Amino acid sequence: MSIKYYLQPNPITPDPNDQKARVQAIATLVFEDIIKRCVKRGTTLTETDVNAGVRLFMNEVADAVAEGYNVNLPLVNFKPSILGVFLNVNDSFDSSRHLIKASLSAGVDLQLRMLTASVEKIVGSVLSPDIVDFTDVRTNTHTQASKGGIGIITGSELKFNPDNAAEGIYFVNTANNAETKVTEIAQRTDGKLMFMIPDTLVAGTYYVEVRRAYTSAGTIRSDAFEQNLTVA
Repeated sequence: MSIKYYLQPNPITPDPNDQKARVQAIATLVFEDIIKRCVKRGTTLTETDVNAGVRLFMNEVADAVAEGYNVNLPLVNFKPSILGVFLNVNDSFDSSRHLIKASLSAGVDLQLRMLTASVEKIVGSVLSPDIVDFTDVRTNTHTQASKGGIGIITGSELKFNPDNAAEGIYFVNTANNAETKVTEIAQRTDGKLMFMIPDTLVAGTYYVEVRRAYTSAGTIRSDAFEQNLTVA
């Protein structure tokens, strides 16, 4: 199989003819799907054996990172990190202001595998929002969201109708799927959204999503920024 992609106008560059690739995933696989793929490789292990072994491995990795170890694996690298502002050199960790999280990066084997992956250009899909980047202005980062601060989303097909309650910018808590809709928007164009990050967000991990209605039936199509955001 190959990675399927189609081209869309690139709103970031100044040349109106520039295009960018948007990957169309074949499907989304969960843990059980990967276990079944392992068993199909012809191993003498049963699906139960593989399931138990992989879960044990993942639990040990999670425990090691939570204990303070860096863990470098062929597939992915993990390291513990602490987010939030410390007031001065004498300040200490405070769970109400700081957040412990794991930082991830691609491992060597995955990087090499992606270098040799094949691609296939396909005909463009139906129009829908496409988020290219999110920036938290206060911290000038792409992985944090400051409550009450300014957020900027760039991409294409971003201009939604604020009078339609189903459209807009949403922060979704990854722990419980609770949604918080953005209510204060300073700029709203197809290529850029500038808005105030809701100050009601609780500490945790979120993904930010843009929803927009299409067709006479008002079909809602959406896109989420690929990087989860941390709210301290």
